[in-house]
Amino acid sequence: MAETQNNSKVKVHEVTKLTPFSSNSTTAAPFTLPLTYFDTYWFKFPPVERLFLYQITELTSDSFNSVILPKLKHALSLTLLHYTPLAGHLMWPPDAAKPAIYYLPNDGVSLTVA
Repeated sequence: MAETQNNSKVKVHEVTKLTPFSSNSTTAAPFTLPLTYFDTYWFKFPPVERLFLYQITELTSDSFNSVILPKLKHALSLTLLHYTPLAGHLMWPPDAAKPAIYYLPNDGVSLTVA
């Protein structure tokens, strides 16, 4: 269990990696996206992390896990298909002049359900 600042415990139910949606006809190809001078400005800031809290009073764990969570995962997967660089990795190879975002077909984002 993870602990918050006020020492209350948060139970992590699932941690999974979501990749861009792919069917037999649509698969994102590997690519490299070089960063610009304006992108490198943001290196000195910590990465952005988001925490979304929802309170739905008439929702059970079973209905959330069987109805809502699969839809959220599918929606994120579809979104990553259109914004594929978000699923990639930021790397700066020693032989490159500047860093770039590298995407391979198995790359994805981490989703934690707590």
